[in-house]
Amino acid sequence: MIIAKILINTSVKSLNKVYDYIVPELLEQEAEIGKRVLVSFGRGKNTEEGIIVKLVEETKEEVDKRGYKLKEISEILDEVSYVDEERLKLAKYISYVYFCNVYDALKLMFPPGTASKNSSKNLNTKQDTRVMLAKSPDEIMMDIENNIIKSAKHIQLLTFLMYNEYVLTSDVIDGLGISRAVINTVVKNGYITLTKVDREVDLLKDYNVERTYAKDPTPEQREVINKIGSYIYDEKYRQCLIFGVTGSGKTEVYLQLIEKVLNQGKKAIVLVPEISLTYQTVTRFLSRFGNNVAILHSKMTIAKRKEEYKRIKQGKVDIVIGARSAIFAPLDDLGLVIIDEEHDSSYYSQTTPKYSTKDIAAYICKTKDAILVLGSATPEISTYNKAKNGLIDLFYMKSRPGIAVLPKIELIDMRQERVLGNTSVLSTALKEEISKNIKNNEQTMIFLNKRGYTSYLTCKSCGYVFKCPNCDVSMTYHKTNNLLLCHYCSHVERNIEICPECGSIDISSGTIGTQKLEEELREVFPNISILRMDADTTIAKDSHQKILDKFKNENINVLVGTQMISKGHDIANVTLVGILGVDALLGLNDYTASEKAFSNIYQVAGRAGRAKLPGRVLIQTNDTSNYILNSIEENDYEKFFENEIEYRKTFGYPPFLDIVLFELVGGDFKVVREEAEKLYNILIQKNANEYRVFSPKSPYIQKLNNKYRVNIIMKTKLSTRIYNIIYEKISVYNKYKKKNVSLTVSKNPTFIN
Repeated sequence: MIIAKILINTSVKSLNKVYDYIVPELLEQEAEIGKRVLVSFGRGKNTEEGIIVKLVEETKEEVDKRGYKLKEISEILDEVSYVDEERLKLAKYISYVYFCNVYDALKLMFPPGTASKNSSKNLNTKQDTRVMLAKSPDEIMMDIENNIIKSAKHIQLLTFLMYNEYVLTSDVIDGLGISRAVINTVVKNGYITLTKVDREVDLLKDYNVERTYAKDPTPEQREVINKIGSYIYDEKYRQCLIFGVTGSGKTEVYLQLIEKVLNQGKKAIVLVPEISLTYQTVTRFLSRFGNNVAILHSKMTIAKRKEEYKRIKQGKVDIVIGARSAIFAPLDDLGLVIIDEEHDSSYYSQTTPKYSTKDIAAYICKTKDAILVLGSATPEISTYNKAKNGLIDLFYMKSRPGIAVLPKIELIDMRQERVLGNTSVLSTALKEEISKNIKNNEQTMIFLNKRGYTSYLTCKSCGYVFKCPNCDVSMTYHKTNNLLLCHYCSHVERNIEICPECGSIDISSGTIGTQKLEEELREVFPNISILRMDADTTIAKDSHQKILDKFKNENINVLVGTQMISKGHDIANVTLVGILGVDALLGLNDYTASEKAFSNIYQVAGRAGRAKLPGRVLIQTNDTSNYILNSIEENDYEKFFENEIEYRKTFGYPPFLDIVLFELVGGDFKVVREEAEKLYNILIQKNANEYRVFSPKSPYIQKLNNKYRVNIIMKTKLSTRIYNIIYEKISVYNKYKKKNVSLTVSKNPTFIN
């Protein structure tokens, strides 16, 4: 008799263990470690998903001696196992280091889509469904205001469709995180219609990419390629940082390193922050290696992603390119992992398990004696500190190939602009430079990291701020549909012209967003051609690349955008970059705020002058003496790093100490606060000299989606002993924790407010 030891799909900590089930004779041939199953769990009749982690043989007598009756597996869901013993070890490592259940970690390694092995039969790869509004925006807004439409998800879907003529169901499900059940309910209520359409061509597969070959490297590139190439031939784990200025040719280095790995009979994984934002980089890999590349990203249909997973699993490709989840691709004989733009915050998962992709990549490379290459023009502080201290290999690339040079960067004092009577959001200098570019038939990018029309509305008479009723944040005004929208929970209201507190009609707007900036540019330059690239214009499939293609191919004068425009775009005719709203970035209340501000601003600046024409960058600010901006102006990362590392050391932040964040969430603030005090008292009992725990504190945004949050921060140097202490404390707390409050624990989160 075969007994399967099974992990159940649950986040309940007390159930994070294996349970024994009998494998029925009819399923014995299919049973395999790593396959998902359905089992009856607990006293209920419903089946739960689980995964086989071990198979053992027992006699009937041994089973009978247990003293309780074992249940049988109901169904085996997978045709192929994507989880082997090695991946089980990885899942256990993730579970331990990132305070989650093993099954939560295993989910990262499953192919995308539903669990059932028969589900692929229901996926039509030739057609998709178009979603369109069936009623006018005014009718829908009236129903929202009259509380006829109540669901936040329904409102989110409908308000999104007000900005888009139509979208595909795959965009709604993958882009907005809205289920088919929600879509069907909104259809039933008569607000949207669904129409079958031929599926759009997947550009990553069918775009006409011409074959390219290795370029003759520059002296800097050759030195890096040769040195890291020697590590590849040694077949021993090494971690390297390529610190290359924007436009220095890091991608060509990656391509030639991959060729060396392939020549060794090994394979490679390439991670990029987000494929839809780094399309040019991805197409360079396709042009060099063609069908030997598999691409994984969230904008692909589920059927297409499953197809790519199968190609990888069957050994039909040697290179996998994708965002952070691609590190879990089932690629054998791994020899090289490349993490491009390693500083990007998207490499840190914000949902359980809250893991660092770089840490996971290092773990995997160590187990496979592979090389890990990190690349950036603005390395993460902790990464660069390791390199400076000799813990990882450091390679510099300080020049752009050919005649291209780094752009000239200038700070514009907006205080002086106000003194001189300029009330526009655009400085006089930026207006003049845009005019020059228009006359010279050159292109401009303008960065403003705030979408919408204005960030908030406030009453001038009494100071009332129009806030979301569900979240502790102000709502953003979107002029296109005259809406106030919460960017956290999607609550929406028609723009209010009368203050609900004092009745005043003197309503003022706050800081501007990309919509307002676009409008002002059209007022200043009536005949200008403009495109906007932000979260409101890019949710649909391939929308990022369509905007960039139009900007490049039609020589559009100006591209206005959020941080989306900073990633991986190499457009030769862009000679001017204007950067607005930097003071908001500099003022964020978080220990990584300075690092993120430097990186965002410097990366955007790097879009200018990447070819023959020289580039100029104008940064508008009220604080021209800020050390971050001064470092950017001087193209001096080292200066910024020295300031920042000293700050981290003084206040005990990573890399000098680790941060463990305990976040408690619930619907009643008083209860959440009491639970936080309870946990705090448990944490400070004994062992207090090995770590420091700060008293409970509400974050800057205290309420989200009608849930209150209270944080406890611990500073320590994580070790096996400290981990064991933390787990012991959590176990004690869970015995007394109230059910209506949840606890999540994060290691070195990149955002603490």
